[in-house]
Amino acid sequence: MEKERELDDLHLQLRKLEQEKEQLQKKIEHIDQQEARIKTRINEMNDDDYVSRKLQLLYDQKHEKKSR
Repeated sequence: MEKERELDDLHLQLRKLEQEKEQLQKKIEHIDQQEARIKTRINEMNDDDYVSRKLQLLYDQKHEKKSR
């Protein structure tokens, strides 16, 4: 009887750990996605040409709206 209780307790602990592990894996995936977005943005901003391309795009969009 005591052995069964201990076994049940161990199974319960195992399920809790598995759930916690799954939650942490999801959180890691989310953090990895955020990290990738930030690194992409940093690379864009470090690209000297990026700023001028972005400004040109905004300029073009503004003049496109005026011509309509």
